[in-house]
Amino acid sequence: MILAFAASTMSAQMLTRDNVKLDTLCQTKFTAVYQYSINTADADGKPVTDSIRLALQVGDGVWKTWTYERYLFQQQRDEEIGDDHFGFMHNEALMHIATTTVGYPEGKTITLESIPPFQYEVTEDTEMPTWNMVEGSDSVCGYLCQKANGKFRGKTWNVLYAEDIPTAVGPWKLQGLPGLITYATDEEDIHTFKLIGIYQESAPITYSAGSLVSEFSIEERRMRKTVKPYMKATREKMLKQKKNVFGNRLYPTNPMFYMDVKEIVSVGQKSGSYQFVGGLCVPVKAHKYQTLELK
Repeated sequence: MILAFAASTMSAQMLTRDNVKLDTLCQTKFTAVYQYSINTADADGKPVTDSIRLALQVGDGVWKTWTYERYLFQQQRDEEIGDDHFGFMHNEALMHIATTTVGYPEGKTITLESIPPFQYEVTEDTEMPTWNMVEGSDSVCGYLCQKANGKFRGKTWNVLYAEDIPTAVGPWKLQGLPGLITYATDEEDIHTFKLIGIYQESAPITYSAGSLVSEFSIEERRMRKTVKPYMKATREKMLKQKKNVFGNRLYPTNPMFYMDVKEIVSVGQKSGSYQFVGGLCVPVKAHKYQTLELK
């Protein structure tokens, strides 16, 4: 399925609707949309499958994977988001979705991770998975695809790629095959990415050095929006922190168990399933953490 969408060419810097400056890294050649799912367990230990849409923006030498709703919001396509502007943040938090930009700077990968109430910027050398071609083919989203499997960061991945889409990229950090990766699942069948559509478009791939958060000002007695700089962390440190926090046995039933009240910037009103802490969504009950990288 190919969806046509026209976007105006942006300058080297653009403003969001909240007047936050974003650097434009390049323009997209196309945007691929994936359904990403995780087979896991809820706070009571019962099997559950979490799912969310991801947007993979593909430009010349740079590609970015983030939630589809955030992509729509930046494109100001509000009618496609629907009335529940915060609902997707609940799934985003349950699944620990990060924003990954590969190729910026050249040879590097930047990942924006969240461990509420803080957000972290992780910069690493871009690493290529080791692939083996496999006999056989299949069809994904109307494209004839070839098979391959490979190892990346401690996991074995089984993938399909479409040579008719001439790019060597894929969702998240998967890349390096002679065509767009249209389907990928790990050997344990926990994580799955599946292509569901493509926009042929020219739109900005952007980056910001901080996140926009809403905080209550005691002096002004009102909510105000500020840009909060990302904290810096190495990939190794981030893997360890996520394992210690999200992998803790207390986390599913009490996702705020590790927080020092003094560190919490702001707490929003609770809904039935989530709340906001430091501008970040935190589920009231979480699901078992399933890491994408083992090492």
